[in-house]
This record gives sequence, structure tokens and C-alpha cells, in this order.
Amino acid sequence: MPYNNCDISTSGPVLPQQFHVSDRFTDFSELPSKGYCRLVKAQRYGVWNVLKCQKAQYSSDKQYQEMLSKEFNLMVGLNHPNIVRTYRHEHIPELGECIVMEYVEGRTLSDFLKENPSQTQRKQVVHELLDAIAYFHKKQIVHQDLKPSNILITHDGNHVKIIDFGLSDSRAYAILKEPAYTKAYAAPEQLSGREIDNRTDLYAFGLILKQLFPKRYGRVIHKCLQPQKEKRFSSAETISEAIQHTDLKRKWLPLIAGSLLLLLGLVLFFVHLIILGNSTQKEAPNKQVAEQEDNNILIKEYQQAQTTSVEAPPSQQAKLKSGEMPIQQNMNAITEDDPQELLEQYIQNLNFEFDSIMRPFEKEFKEGTILYWERFHNHKTITLYKMSIHIQQRRQQLPQNKQASFKNYAGDLWNRYAAKYPYKDAKGNSLYPYYNNLHEEGKISDEEYARLREEDAKDVAKINRLSEQLRIETAKN
Repeated sequence: MPYNNCDISTSGPVLPQQFHVSDRFTDFSELPSKGYCRLVKAQRYGVWNVLKCQKAQYSSDKQYQEMLSKEFNLMVGLNHPNIVRTYRHEHIPELGECIVMEYVEGRTLSDFLKENPSQTQRKQVVHELLDAIAYFHKKQIVHQDLKPSNILITHDGNHVKIIDFGLSDSRAYAILKEPAYTKAYAAPEQLSGREIDNRTDLYAFGLILKQLFPKRYGRVIHKCLQPQKEKRFSSAETISEAIQHTDLKRKWLPLIAGSLLLLLGLVLFFVHLIILGNSTQKEAPNKQVAEQEDNNILIKEYQQAQTTSVEAPPSQQAKLKSGEMPIQQNMNAITEDDPQELLEQYIQNLNFEFDSIMRPFEKEFKEGTILYWERFHNHKTITLYKMSIHIQQRRQQLPQNKQASFKNYAGDLWNRYAAKYPYKDAKGNSLYPYYNNLHEEGKISDEEYARLREEDAKDVAKINRLSEQLRIETAKN
């Protein structure tokens, strides 16, 4: 079928005289920059580039010339989608010696966070950032200056582009080994002038992760920010694995906890049926009714104690599956025979409940990796107050001559767990960080500090209410 000469939609070649593509850089425009380097946006072959050169006052200094050459030699071998590309090192008449780099349409990570990105977008940034860090670490390169202003987020797809390897180092270089960092994101070994390695970048990543997710990944962040680099993660890959493990737990634990509570409800239901069956066989109906009411109160309180757990720890789930969890056995032992035995059994169940709640903290406590002592201490105190109130309420169910046996039990409970979870050593020194100290040292942001203080105030108010309730219940006895 022949072409219609009048069809204006017909495609055809563009004649050379219709446009001109220059082989020289044109359309220079200055970009914001700090330090000894100057950044200029320019166009060549119809493509935008960034030209990195020395500012006029540094152009004749040989050391700064060597630093620019070192940066080029480190970056030219990097080819990763989340690291800005470096093309060549050449002399440009208008600027002098320059590194020619990829131009990125985007904004800094700090500006990206001001847009209140979604959790999915934040996770993408974390994964791409870790992937890029793992890549240049395998090349034996340490960035030394990871911070939000050196991380660009593209407008198209919100992808990561790490920039500015001007302070980077590699074991291949025996020169230009002067300390280099931005103080707010510097690891302790940088500040003290000690030897650095890839874990130095992982410290800075921990601070960045805290800005991306202020209320999540607390254990991961805490390990990244260990003052001794030997206690940090060994690589970016191990951080990725820890984050994936945390996400998996957040996804499945609510389902597991819900299933566990449903199972416990069924157990309590059948126990309730057993107790009702036993009560119908008694010869003294009035006594049966009174004792059955006591049992119903006990079961209701125990069920309430179970359902108020925030989430069932993995160790408790494993015991339930393996048949080691003694709840069924303990509840079957609760009969109408002896009120004192009922209370003893109830206390045993409360102890088990408390140990189950605190078990997730055991590993952190033993390793000394509790993130904030105040939060842990408040959680323990609130739980102990609730247990003590339950015990005092149960004491009121006993005959007067039986109550004395449990008069000091709440105090014994406190002593037991205070000894198990001390917060000071034998010399009275604090064993764990307080968020006030971490804030003064610049290890947590002002926003995080304000949030922690607000949470602490709520916990303290709750503790005070429970303390008053315990005083009232104790006075009844």
C-alpha cells in the first residue's frame, strides 16, 4: 500500500541541519557544594553531566589535586545502579581538571523524608542503600562520609544514588590517610583517629536507619551503633538478614499470638467444664456454690492475665507446641479442695506468666544490649505491680487465718526480680545506657529523645496509678 504524501503522521529521518549536538560542554550552571570541590552542571552530546573540580583557591595545591585523582580512581571502577556513575577525568578549559559524573534528577534523603514517604518507600531505600554499601565494601572501599546529604533519592522511582566519595579510602592506597568524616555521623574510631574499616560505614548506616524508621528495628540500630566496632554487624549483608528477620517476626507473630490465645481460651473453657462437673457431685450445695464462685473468679483473672500479654514470645510458642507448657497441668490442679492451695497455684501461674513476658529480654539482658534501660525497667515494674495486685485480691478470698502466709509475698516477688535484673554493678555504676545520656552524646536525635520522654511520662503515670491501687488492695487485708 503506497504512502499518502499528505499524511502528516508519516515518520521520517531528521536532517542533520535541523539540530546541532556539541562535543564540548555547554550550558554551565553552578550547583551547591562545600569543601574544596566545585560542582557544575553542564551538557555535552545532549546529555547533562556533573563536573567536579577544585575551587579556585585550591586549584594550585598539589594535595587537593591528588585527592581529586584518588576519588576518580576509586569511583571509576564502581558500576552499581545505586551509586552515581563516574565516566572520565579530563581537562575542561572553562574549569580545569574535572571528574565527569552522571547527573541525577533527585533530592537528598533529608528532603525525601520531609515528604513523609510510605513504609514501602522507606524499605526500598534501606534495601538499595545496603546493597550499594555491600557492593563497594567488596571492592575494599570505605566511604567514610555516609550521611543523608550524600544520598540522593531519584524523582523517578525513588531510587538511591550514593554520591561524594571524596573522603573515601581503600587499602590499595598508602597515601592521603588523614582522618575524614562529618562529625554527626562519625563512628567513635573516626573521632579518636583509630583504624577504620567497613564497620565504620555501618555505624553511619545505623544513624540513617534510625531516621528512616524511628520506631522500628531497635535491636538492629543498637548493634550498628555499638561504640566498639567488634560488637557491630560484620557486613551490610548481615544487617539485611537481621532486618528481614525482624520484618518476618512482625508479620507472623500477631497470627501466632492470636492462635495461642485461642488455644488458651479453649483450654480454660474445658477446665471450666471440668470444674462445673465436679461441683455437681458435692453433698453441700451452698458450699459448692461458694467454692465454685471462687474458682470462676480465679479462672477469669487468669484468663485476663493471659490475654493482656502483648505477644507470645517464640520460646513460649515452642513450649506450647512441644507440650512442655504447664498451663494445662496447673489449671487442672486448681480444684475446690483448699483455698490456700488455690492461691499457691495461682501465684505459680503468675510467675510463669511473668517469666514468659520477660523472656524476650533475657538474651538482651545477658549480652548487655538493652537499647534503653528506662523502657525495660518501666515494663518490668508495670508487670510486677499488676501481679502484686492480683495476689492481694486473691488473698482476700482466703480465710483470715490463712492470709498471713502470703502477707509478704508481693515484696518477695520484687526482690526476686530485682536480683534477676539488676541495673547497676557492685560499684554502683549503671550497666545499661540511659536515653538522656545517649541524647547528650548525640547518639539519638532530638525527635527520638522527645518521643522517649513522652513514653516515659506515660509509663510513670501508669506506675503511679498501679502503686496506689496496690496500696488500697493491701490495706483491705
